[in-house]
Amino acid sequence: MSFLLPKLSSKKEVDQAIKSTAEKVLVLRFGRDDDPVCLQLDDTLAKTSSDLSKMAAIYLVDVDKTPVYTQYFDISYIPSTVFFFNGQHMKVDYGLTPRDKSVYVMPVPVTAEGPFGCPISLP
Repeated sequence: MSFLLPKLSSKKEVDQAIKSTAEKVLVLRFGRDDDPVCLQLDDTLAKTSSDLSKMAAIYLVDVDKTPVYTQYFDISYIPSTVFFFNGQHMKVDYGLTPRDKSVYVMPVPVTAEGPFGCPISLP
């Protein structure tokens, strides 16, 4: 489904898209056209692009044709998505807690169910 979304194939085109997309979220999908996972994501992006057209612009970027941005954004997983708003890179956290944050755990007494569903305390 890569043919349904616009492609950016050079650093100049990516720069222009970042600078010219105003008042919308710019979504850049970094990947490869022949990768099955990229094609699956492209299909999802293509299906939602018309619904999101008033609030987001979606472009596909080939990682092999734009190595400058691949290095700059430290893209190590294919596909990767990068977001911009009014020319500013938006950092989006997914998944687990970042390593640089501390997680405080408070000790809580552990209970288990005994016979007939009655709670019992464990040491």
